[in-house]
Amino acid sequence: MNGINKYITMLDFLKEIETFKTCERTCHTTKIGRAESDAEHSWHLALFLMLFEKEFESVDFTKLLKMALIHDLPELYAGDTNPYRGETKNKEENEEIAARELFSRLPDFIGENLISLFAEYQKQESAESRLVKSADKLMPLVQNLCTNEHHSSYRKLKVKTEEVEHYMGQYFTDDSFLKKLYSILLKECKEKGVFYSEDSSQIIV
Repeated sequence: MNGINKYITMLDFLKEIETFKTCERTCHTTKIGRAESDAEHSWHLALFLMLFEKEFESVDFTKLLKMALIHDLPELYAGDTNPYRGETKNKEENEEIAARELFSRLPDFIGENLISLFAEYQKQESAESRLVKSADKLMPLVQNLCTNEHHSSYRKLKVKTEEVEHYMGQYFTDDSFLKKLYSILLKECKEKGVFYSEDSSQIIV
């Protein structure tokens, strides 16, 4: 592929992924009634990692940021799946297929790198992949604390505290920096009623 065609292919890819901005998540934004997009979530995650960069030792930080920015891109084709109430049985397989379809739109040297990076994220064998995954799990806590007065995805889906702790526990098994942040966020969420309770006075929004 010559230079100009390569550039056109990459520009076409950027046009294709523009719709990533419209892939809606269960979380909402602080603008009442507007769902958070996958693109906004990925940006928030990348910035989260950048802010706490000094806490992450012995990792390839460039890889960390790249992984954060692409970790949900296959959802452009596969769709977002809520871990508590969504159909998660074939999630990884569907996203792997979507990743290959999406990244194959790029010139080989770039597309193959992104397919490999996404596969690394899914396998969860590298320090970078595990960090991104754990940080990713913190973001809904942050987002729902921001929107708690008018919307909580946990209350909307009737997800109780116990379910959150059971699901999240697998990602924070050691005494890491991210586990400390998880404890701080979990405590705040409990105190502010972010999670669902069978208390009939709780507003389900």
